[in-house]
Formats: sequence, structure tokens, C-alpha cells
Amino acid sequence: MVKLVVSDIDGTLVGDGQGAEFLSPEYFQEIERLYDKGIRFMVCSGRQRQSVKKMFAPVADKIFLGCDGGSLVFDHEKLLFSKAIQKEKAWEIMEDASGIPLCDIMVCGTKRAYCRWEDSELYRWMTEGYQYDIEAVGDLKKIKDEIVKISLYHPKRVEELTKEDFRPRWEKEPGIKLTMAGIQWLDCVPSDAGKGTAVEFIQRKLGISKEETICFGDNQNDIDMFKKAGETYAVENAREEVKQCALHICGNFGKNGVLKVLQKI
Repeated sequence: MVKLVVSDIDGTLVGDGQGAEFLSPEYFQEIERLYDKGIRFMVCSGRQRQSVKKMFAPVADKIFLGCDGGSLVFDHEKLLFSKAIQKEKAWEIMEDASGIPLCDIMVCGTKRAYCRWEDSELYRWMTEGYQYDIEAVGDLKKIKDEIVKISLYHPKRVEELTKEDFRPRWEKEPGIKLTMAGIQWLDCVPSDAGKGTAVEFIQRKLGISKEETICFGDNQNDIDMFKKAGETYAVENAREEVKQCALHICGNFGKNGVLKVLQKI
């Protein structure tokens, strides 16, 4: 019997960077119905808490939020779990990332997100699309917040632009985990964080087993949480390696594929 439902957002429930208005209200009805049956719903996303809360506002008090790629976990307003990147290591990552032509950088903290320039495409997309609480600080080393995730951004080519130098170095670095989060994002999180770690934390808290968990996702950073679930669904627009890790394929976000599976639980 399913007791925990876990879903990614971007590329799974809505298109990358789409706002709350793009999520079907039927999801809220299903989350309410599942809650009444004793089945808990967890969002596990690369997004920050503020963005996830806006998207799931009608049911925000009934769901768990795994945010910033699993570095932070909330039960509504209450922070349950937090992992940060060691400050000196974070500065090194930012320094390396700053040298990659065409890539921009977003730094995610426990309070808000940060970028360099307010007139950048990154800042515009994060505020208008993702509906982020983000501050342009110019010099990223001015950030006083705990750093839980560093994201490298390019509209279409971040995987290609980071493959020669950045990824080979940081994939081997102790304490750091790298995952692709769509064609636009390469996420750097603490090695003891991640979506799988966040899901496992909630499973232990609620006494729920892997076999009682179902997960939905589309991207490389979702594979981590697929390993913690007995039933796994990749949406049909998912990366090929994600489909290979999933037990099932469901319709894409445009077809409300996840919703149709939830309605059968």
C-alpha cells in the first residue's frame, strides 16, 4: 500500500521555470484526497521553499517540501533537515564557475537565492518564471547566508559548457555532489544531501518503507530518489537514463501524466 507520494516539479508537473498558474488545480484535490486516506505527499525539487509554497499554496500545510535539490526539508514552515556546502569550498566552486564563458551562477541559501546582476536573463527568469525570492548582490562573496546549493545556468547548453573542466574536477571532489537538473541547470549540493537523502529522511520520520513509496521525476537529479521508492514513474519527456531507472512511464506534464496516476491510488 502506498503511504508516501514524492514528485519533482519542473519537467514533471509543469514545464521548466513555469509559475503556479501552470499547475492544474486538480493536483490540490488529489493531494487533499490522499491526505484524508493517510497518504502523505512530498514535493522534492531544485526550487527554493518560497517558490514551492507559492505553487502549492492551497495545500502547503499538508505536504512536505524537499527544496534546493534536497538540501533543505520542511514540514510547512518548520525546517526539519538542512545541509550546507562548506564556505571555502563554495567560494572555490563559484570561482571556477565564473570562468566558464556564457554560464551564469545562482547561489541558494537558507534565506533566499542570490545572483550577480539584476539585469541578467537569470534574474528575470527566476523572478518572473520560478517566482523566486532572489537578490542580486554583484559580488557573490558578499553572501552571508548558509549556502545549500550552487547552480550553473545556461538556457540550453550547460551540460556541454561544463564537461571539459568544471565537471571532471568537481565530480571527484569530496563533500560535493553534481547533478543535471534540466538542460539549463547543473546543481552542486553537499554530498550528504540530495533528493534521495531528503526522501529517506521523511521515510524514517514517518516510519514508511521504500515499498510504500512512489516517486515521479524526469531528470538526472531524480534518479537519487528513485532508489528510495518501490514504484517509480518517469514522465515521457524524461531523459533517457531516467526512463531506464524507472519501473513505469507516464504522460508528460502537458498531459497531466502524474495526475492520472495519482487518481488511481
